[in-house]
Parts: sequence; C-alpha cells; structure tokens
Amino acid sequence: NKAKLAALAVILVDHVGVLAEQSPPVAKPVLDELARHVGELAAVDPEQFGEHCRQLVVGMQRRVQAGVRQQTCQLRAADAALARLFVGVFSASDRFHAVVTPLLLAIGQFLGQHVFASLRDVALGLALAATVHEAQRLARRLQPEALSFVGAVLAAAVCDADDAGDWAETGCVFPLSRRQREATGFLRIGISEKCAEAQAVPWAWLVGGGRATAPAKYGVLRASLALVQRFADCYAPLPAFIELFAPLARLLDKVGARLPQFKLQQAPDAVRAQLDGLRARLGEQLAEARAARRPLKLQHHRPMALVTVAPKFESSYNLETHYDPDRDRNELTKLRRQVAKERRGAVRELRRDAQFLAGERLREQRAKDSAYASKMKKAWSVLESDQSEMKKLDRQRIKERKAKV
Repeated sequence: NKAKLAALAVILVDHVGVLAEQSPPVAKPVLDELARHVGELAAVDPEQFGEHCRQLVVGMQRRVQAGVRQQTCQLRAADAALARLFVGVFSASDRFHAVVTPLLLAIGQFLGQHVFASLRDVALGLALAATVHEAQRLARRLQPEALSFVGAVLAAAVCDADDAGDWAETGCVFPLSRRQREATGFLRIGISEKCAEAQAVPWAWLVGGGRATAPAKYGVLRASLALVQRFADCYAPLPAFIELFAPLARLLDKVGARLPQFKLQQAPDAVRAQLDGLRARLGEQLAEARAARRPLKLQHHRPMALVTVAPKFESSYNLETHYDPDRDRNELTKLRRQVAKERRGAVRELRRDAQFLAGERLREQRAKDSAYASKMKKAWSVLESDQSEMKKLDRQRIKERKAKV
C-alpha cells in the first residue's frame, strides 16, 4: 500500500531522531540500517517525504537562530543525526535542493555564528562539519564555515583565548568575536596536562556533554585533524586550494610547535603521528598545487585577419536575392523558403478543395431536403382531402338522424 509505506518512511525519520537522543546512545550500525530502509521507502512518495524533511530542516534553522540570539545551543543530537540522514538520502550534489540546500545553510549559520562554550557544542559542531564534507564530497563546492570552524578548534587547542594577536597570527579563520574566542578557552591544552591516549569523540557527548579532560581535548584535536585531511582531499582540485589551505598549514605548524613535548607531559604518540602525517600530506598537496599553477600571460600567436562579411547596405537590394556569403547556408535558406512557399500553396489548394466538397455536400443535402419536403407535402394533401371527405360524411349522417326524429 503506497500510502502506508509513505507514512512508514515519515515515522522512521522521526524514530531516527528519537534513537539519537537516547542515553546510552544506540549503536551506529542500527542507525545505518534504519537509514538504508528510509532511503528505500523515500522513493514511494518523494513529495510527501521531502515536505516532511523540509519542515524538520525549517525547525532546525529556527533553533539555530534562537540559539544565536540567546547565546545558547538549542540544537540537539537528533538534528545532527537527521542532517546526516538527509545528506545520505537526498541528492546532496545538486546545486539547489529543496531539503539539502536549506540544511547546509542552517549548518553554516550554526558553525559561523554560534558561541561554542561546552564540549557538547564542539562535538555537535564536529558532527555537522563532517556532514558538510559528506554533502560536498562529490560536488566539491566550498562551504567556508566548516573550514573556519575546524581552524578555530585547532587554534583553541594552542592559542591564548585572551590574546587576540595570538589568534590573528593563525590567519585561517574568519574574525571571531571576543565572546566566541574566550568561550573556547576550555579546549586549550596546557603544558602540565598529562595524557597517555586520546579519547575518541563519542556520540554521548552530543546527548549529555562531557568533561573537558586532557584525553577529551586530545580527542577533539584528533577529530579536527581528521576533518582537515578530509577537506584537503576534497578540495585539492580547486584552483583556490593554496589560498584555502596555506593558512591551515601554518596553523598546523603552530600546533606542532606548541604541543607539550617534554618527557613527562608530551602529547600522545597517536596525536603526534597524525599531526606529522597531516603536515607532510598537506605540504605535498600545496607543493603540487603550486607546481600546477601557471601565471597569466599574453597569447603569442600571429595576427588573425578580420572576418570580411557582406556589406551592410546594398544599392540594388532585392528581396528575392540572398546576400549570405555562406553558399551552403544560402542554399539552405532558399530551400526553406521554397518549402514554405510550397506548403502555403498546398494548404491553399486543400482549403479550396475542402470548400468545393463542402458546397457539393450542401447542394446534395438541399436536393434531398427538397425532395423530402415535396413528398411530405403530397402526403399531407392526400390526408387533408381524406379528412375533409370524412367530415362531410359525418355532417350528412347527423342531418339524416335529425330528419328522422
């Protein structure tokens, strides 16, 4: 039943949002399996399914605006899960899409204007930035808010939140407000913080938040480094790759220089290896981009002759003459005009034949009507004479009956 399957698709979308809010969180394979079924059911009634998803995106965008005005995070873990679902179900590579385009605009507004004051906010931002990468993986369209957010998280790990000049040296993010800069101070990794292994960013942080411990900070740093690598691989073919990622390369050098390197307080080996690998990889990509870039230069070719065309005015202009210098095109124009002329003549002849046939049919019909009218007239005259005779007989019979009386 088409109506029931369409309703089931809508119910499953809402159910994915409910599962994403549970604590402890539902396993990722369960959500992936539900997303696969939702994608299959969405094709049953795309219009109803798309309208429901669009309303969910509108609600998400309203919560983003309210959070920016009130300086609180009103987005939920369900929003991140649904955003990932919509990017996987709909065609995210379309330039304009009724669901994905407003979704990416809402995510960009959140990443660019929100004040990330807790570990939950940062984890939500990382999840949405990963969704942006998934959406632009094929189209490779730049969404600078995601790169700006990732650069801000990297800068927050090593920069002083109270020193605006320290942040300005990164040169890779959009200018942040003082409140935005100071709110990320909890992400800074201190020299005295010890950590043997970085903690992976769990989905539970999006539901209930977490404590900004040293393993959690290194986990956020690892997730940010992974996003930088994914965005670099995605945007490598862009002509502006150097302008986009050269500031990030300088920021990565700054992160590598400021991470704790002492024997007792050094950063985890996995984080150090990931950072070194990313710096080397990004350096190679930038070198390839610089080698492939060629400066603009003048064209070196022999002078081209001006195209000579027929004069604009003719003293002996004739409508029957074609002045096109292209002989083939001239012949084609003649043939087209001849075909149009013959078509008009044929239409004219057909119209005349149709009129003649209509006149003949009308003449035949009138002859038939005249013969029928004369026949009926004779019949009526016979009937009228019979009727008059009958009346005479009736009157004579009445007189005879009265005479007897």
